[in-house]
Amino acid sequence: MTIAHDAPLGLARELAEQIPGPDHIRGLFAKVPRHRFLPDVMWGPGQTRYDRSADPDEWMRAAYTDQALITQHDDGTEGGRGVPTSSSSAPSVMARMLTAARIEHHHRVLEIGTGTGYNAALLASLVGDDRITSVEIDPDVAARARRALIETEFAPTVLTEDGEGRRVGYQPPCDRLIATCTVSRVPDVWLRQIHGRGRIVTPWAPTPGVPGGVLAVLDVNGDRAEGRFEGGLSFMWARGQRQAGHVAPAGSEADTVKRVDGDPREPWLDGDQALMLSLLMPGWRYGMRMEPDAEEPYVWIASTTCASWARVHADGRIEQAGKRKLVDQADQVRAWWRDRGEPDYTDFGLTIDLVRGHQSVWLREPSWALWSTKR
Repeated sequence: MTIAHDAPLGLARELAEQIPGPDHIRGLFAKVPRHRFLPDVMWGPGQTRYDRSADPDEWMRAAYTDQALITQHDDGTEGGRGVPTSSSSAPSVMARMLTAARIEHHHRVLEIGTGTGYNAALLASLVGDDRITSVEIDPDVAARARRALIETEFAPTVLTEDGEGRRVGYQPPCDRLIATCTVSRVPDVWLRQIHGRGRIVTPWAPTPGVPGGVLAVLDVNGDRAEGRFEGGLSFMWARGQRQAGHVAPAGSEADTVKRVDGDPREPWLDGDQALMLSLLMPGWRYGMRMEPDAEEPYVWIASTTCASWARVHADGRIEQAGKRKLVDQADQVRAWWRDRGEPDYTDFGLTIDLVRGHQSVWLREPSWALWSTKR
């Protein structure tokens, strides 16, 4: 079966009906054709491959599903590890961020991370081409986005720049800044780019290498930005903030070894628990490895602030080394979290203070800071 010529419009309307949020945001997804911004080959969940030339019907259906679609691996280089490095976000996630930004018709908007150009087109449809500037670090990605925008008769400004760099600050001041990449350090230039009182909407995580992330919605007033997290949200990392800290050594001898009942890997393998741990206990990253002849992988945890590390095994063994006993710390903060009624992500928030040179994560109120890091 071949999709009819007018089918994309119908698919776009069906997709818009599935998206939560205010009508003026949902309506954007019925007007802006997503498929016009997607490459001929893309990947869905589980690395499902969609090839327009091989199966145009399936490719078109995928374009109008509420899922993220990978559009680039390994920064566009050949023979890499197949790490996703650019995508078209799930429309419901895009609608969630647009809603959180509270964009009004007179606002100027700076987007960090153009990607396919689809979100820039939605923004341009919302407030007009002349009020949108979008910044993309990858020249090839930026060029494809410009072509797609021209072909769909949108004309926001698309710049090939590092979205964390000083040159971003040379752009006209904006009222809203939306980032489509995860950061752990909100760049100073983002705050300084805001005109008067404005808002930054960005995926955020405490440290590169931790699982998942949250949506930070920060109200800016001069040298200070502050706001709550609006639930979990996982995006690709900004290229300048992808990795940090050590990797736990594979064969080194531990300072302490203990054995517990059950599988101690659970908090690290469960995405929600691991994300909460990252908010309660900063300064670590993790991964998995296999020991020779083992049936299941172990979890390694490594401090990003010192050389401490831990290995956690399916058989109950916990190995730790260094001045930070990472697993013990995790047990302590989880008990602290339970004692306080197991607060949700949305009970936490972030403060950026450029004058004092730090950022703080807090629980329920900005005055109750859990931890701070220097910027």
